[in-house]
Formats: sequence, structure tokens, C-alpha cells
Amino acid sequence: MPEGPEMVFLKEQTEQFIGQVVVEVKGRTRNIPFELVKGQELTQIRTFGKEILFCFHNNVVRVHLMFFGKYAINGEVNRPLELGLSFEDGDLNFYACDCRFLKEPLEAVYDWSADVMSESFDQEQALQKLLRQPTQLICDALLDQSILAGVGNGIKNEVLFRARLHPESQVDQIPIAILKDLIKECVTQSFRYLDSKREGTVKEHWLVYQQKECPRDHIPLRKEKVGKGQRSGYFCEKCQVLFHPVTG
Repeated sequence: MPEGPEMVFLKEQTEQFIGQVVVEVKGRTRNIPFELVKGQELTQIRTFGKEILFCFHNNVVRVHLMFFGKYAINGEVNRPLELGLSFEDGDLNFYACDCRFLKEPLEAVYDWSADVMSESFDQEQALQKLLRQPTQLICDALLDQSILAGVGNGIKNEVLFRARLHPESQVDQIPIAILKDLIKECVTQSFRYLDSKREGTVKEHWLVYQQKECPRDHIPLRKEKVGKGQRSGYFCEKCQVLFHPVTG
């Protein structure tokens, strides 16, 4: 699933179309009124978490790439086209994604203080939201987009490894200082991820995600589905501490 940094990278790639008029809209989506988008000038592009927002004068086209979404700029992908926007000087095509048409002002729809890549991101607010879910596993909490919008499975695994924290640790058992460091690290890793996208070095960016060996202890990483979300976890049982309620 694309994460927040990938959406910011996509925004940077598509800003070439700002100021241009949409000359054609096509695709199989039924959520976008093509007639209301065609002929409109693209005025701004924004991102929120894992979503990219194409802003026109009176409405917004929102695209979420979901788990397997793809896009092509001035090109095509061999998949059914979900949404295609043709501008005066190029094309933007989306596949296997969720598209929505927003009429409301974005400030009424999105809480920018929850977006880890936004200048408005509020770390203290994120901490309080985590603390309101005391029995949740940290691997699930970090993926909650109402708390840390933009954090996906890759960033989650990397952040937990760098914090030496086991993904199945329960939120209320984790020291506050570690939770604060986790939130800061979510921001740090998100921007590092963005840099690696710009440089084309994403594979070199990951220490444990989709890797086989712990770079600290040089033992096999454990890989399994963890948490309620059953997302892939990559972690070291030796150096990542498990905080859980004492029983018995």
C-alpha cells in the first residue's frame, strides 16, 4: 500500500499540471461526475496521509491508491483505467484505486494536525490519541490514520525496529517516553522515505521491512502477520522489547 511519502512524491511529479485545464476525463469510476471536472482548471494539489487531492475552483478529486493502486504520468499501465485526466499538456492515469468527488472545503473534511508530513502535524495530539487506546497493540495503533495519517506498513516496521520495540507491545504498557520517541520517528522516517523516493534508493532505505536478517544482531528476522489488521511484521525477537500486561 502506498504511504504518505509516496503521495507527496506523486504530488511533486504532477505539479506540472497546475494551471492547466482538464480537456478530457475518462475511466470506469462512477464516483466522479466527469462533466463537472472537464473544462476545469487545476489550481492546487495537496496530500493527506495516503490520499492525493486535485483541487479545482469549486471541487476536489480525491484519489486513494489502496493496496495495489498504480498511476502513470503521460503513459499507460496494462490494467483497467479507473480514472484518467487529460490536460492541455499531458495525461494522468490511475488504476486499481478509490476515487471520490468532494464539494466541501478541505478544511472541513481533513484534520491536518494528524498528517505526519504536514507542517500542522501535532505530536502531542497524536500522543493523546494513542493513550486513548490503551489496550491496542502498537503495531495496529501506528497504522491508525486518524492518529498518524500517512504511516503505512513499511514505516511502521522501520519505526518499531529503530525504537527497539516489539510490534505486539500493548500501548498502555509502553513508557510515555518511548511513545513520544515513536511519534517523532514516524515523522523522521516519513521524510527519509520521501528522500529515498526522490533518489530512487527505496530498497536501500529499509533496515528490516522485507528483509531477512537483523542488522543489529545478525540473526534471522521474524516475519508474520501481526495485530488485528494482520499486516506483515518484520522484527527481531532479541533486540525489540515486548511490553505486555503481566498475567498469572
